[in-house]
Amino acid sequence: MRPHLTSNRIHRHAAEPATSLPDGHLTQIAPEPPPVPDRPPRPLGELSSAPIDQIVALVAEEFTYVNRNAQADYKHGMRRLLQQLAAEPGQTWQERWEAAGLNQPGRAVADLADGDPKWRSRLTRAAGITFAMRLIQPTEDAFRATSPPQYTEKFLALSRDPLLEEFCTRLQRHPVSADGRKSAIRHLSRALTVYGIGLAYLTPGALVHYANAHPGCGITGAWPLLRDMGVLPAWVPRTLQDARVRGRQSVDDLVDRHQLRNREVRDLLVDYIRRRAVEVDYGTLDNLVRNLARYFWKIVEEINPDQADLRLSEEIVQAWKERLLVRQDGTPRQHIDGPFLAVRAFYLDLQTWSAAEPERWGRWVAPCPIRDTDLRWFHIRRRRLQERMANRTRERQPLLAILSEHVTTEWHRLRTLLDAAKQARLGEQFTVDARLRGRLR
Repeated sequence: MRPHLTSNRIHRHAAEPATSLPDGHLTQIAPEPPPVPDRPPRPLGELSSAPIDQIVALVAEEFTYVNRNAQADYKHGMRRLLQQLAAEPGQTWQERWEAAGLNQPGRAVADLADGDPKWRSRLTRAAGITFAMRLIQPTEDAFRATSPPQYTEKFLALSRDPLLEEFCTRLQRHPVSADGRKSAIRHLSRALTVYGIGLAYLTPGALVHYANAHPGCGITGAWPLLRDMGVLPAWVPRTLQDARVRGRQSVDDLVDRHQLRNREVRDLLVDYIRRRAVEVDYGTLDNLVRNLARYFWKIVEEINPDQADLRLSEEIVQAWKERLLVRQDGTPRQHIDGPFLAVRAFYLDLQTWSAAEPERWGRWVAPCPIRDTDLRWFHIRRRRLQERMANRTRERQPLLAILSEHVTTEWHRLRTLLDAAKQARLGEQFTVDARLRGRLR
């Protein structure tokens, strides 16, 4: 890298060779439903067009472990549900379910009971069984509206999936609470049902997609186990939280966030910022994009949508500076020197680079809109900024001891509680500080 040509305020960067560091890559896993499998899971065989009597008989065979009354409810509910679906157009039960509008938001299968509480319960349980046996694939809205009881137990009993059984075995040994284990398997069963796939077809993007639709759900606890099992590829992050964090973005993506109208100026900014990227860290690069794309050219396009080059009229320059003084929420902008310095360096760099590569940069050379008077009070404004930062520190400094004491006290309290829980046997109640804390499960 060659030495910089500098003025008293602005680095005027000499043109660099064409080679540069590669753009950053997205480490975030994009949320997207999994692809439709070639062979959808059919644990009890192909039943998509099976007669009602055959399906009811299968229900009786699969639920012999429940008491007689529950088994009768399952059979009666299944028969009535299928009879009502049979009146809808379609060749398969899935088509009839959709024709009845039961996959649409705001429609619940219990509505078919005509207000009878007993049949509402029976139809809801029957719908859950059709989901678990993969006779019907509900949408997320349909599953939420149906909310079948004891669904996880039924799904695991009917899945016939060795990989899912292995997951359940590993989950029992996973160092999380009992509630965490229940939540993980419940949400995993729900995700497989809604997506209509077996566990082997689950993708990282599908898990992120499901987690985004269910904030705080237990699918977070399933992620590391699925990765260790090889269901998720080895290249994915260790945790779902890491998979949802966006890493470095390319210069093109950083600029395109601001949706500039003029494609030529957009390409110019990308080329310029990519050239500058070889000498700055990513945080500085992101800030440079924000200053040039959002605080400069985006505002210029709002003032004059037909502006085609960097040669700005005095009216546009003054309007831009006035607009820059006010934030979007109407409050005064405290620090305007960042955009000013970035724009000044941008114009001066183009002037410098055009001497070495006129065919590439020459057409963009224009008078700089930042005058010396705009930066006259730069050092004073900088000192005022530092004073505000120091004042915030002084205001918060007295609270540091209180915060430290609270954190230390809470840590000791939780440590004492943990030690007491470790000494208790399974099912035994224990107390800490003369208060009943709970029962170890």
